Amino acid sequence: MPETMLRILKSIRNSFFILIILAVNVEAKNSKDVSNIQVQKKSISHKQKYSWQLVKSKDGHPVRSGNKSWRFEVREGDCGGDKNYSDCKSDRQRTEAQTKEYQKRNKDYWYSLSMYLPEDYISAAPVRSTFVQIYEKGWKPILMITDRTSEWLEVGRMWSGEYVETKQGIKIEDMKGKWTDILINVRYSRKEDGFMKVWINNKLILESLNIKNFTPYTNKGAKLEWGIYQTGVSYWKRKNGDKPYPKMVVYFDEVNKGNTKEKVTKNLGN
Repeated sequence: MPETMLRILKSIRNSFFILIILAVNVEAKNSKDVSNIQVQKKSISHKQKYSWQLVKSKDGHPVRSGNKSWRFEVREGDCGGDKNYSDCKSDRQRTEAQTKEYQKRNKDYWYSLSMYLPEDYISAAPVRSTFVQIYEKGWKPILMITDRTSEWLEVGRMWSGEYVETKQGIKIEDMKGKWTDILINVRYSRKEDGFMKVWINNKLILESLNIKNFTPYTNKGAKLEWGIYQTGVSYWKRKNGDKPYPKMVVYFDEVNKGNTKEKVTKNLGN
């Protein structure tokens, strides 16, 4: 067989194997054991192997229900980007997943997320670590759930990327070694008939009624995003000098979307 033909066949074979690997990886991340949503990795997340993993309880990892959960990890210098944007140039770093489909205006949505902070969790404050956000695609966030102070998990409602109200949700110390259940009910609107409600462990933390929560700047809709998103990374060194930057690990499970509370909490015993 001519050498040129052999090279072509090898190239086809290698491409086939790569496609299989990619397909398995995508299928692994879209685990029905963890979520009822079709998900994808946010393209500007860092690219290290440990960035986002599907893990199992039999290997010693915590799970909220079932046998699997998602594990996210960020270390110092774990910044990424794509052809349009770079976290590395913006004092940020992250590993985030997001809903594959957009959620549209004038509809009611329920979201559930359970998150777990390991016992040895160390806050990176004054760096802001965001674990959950709702992002108006093509524009800016409208909700962020964060560790900004090392004391509280904060729930912040935003307009055009700026905070309009913040609430203290649960003490960070009380989250370590435990699952924390987050429930969100929202109607996206450009009129004053929208709303946003957030519960943490069945306690209503944020209730904003008769509000505009979509700007007029984009028609793309919103996506739920979760993982670890750190902003102002350089603030750590300014405050702490040469103290080692903390490695951050967070687990997520029961990440669901639906049009009723029952559809997203059926595995939580609520």
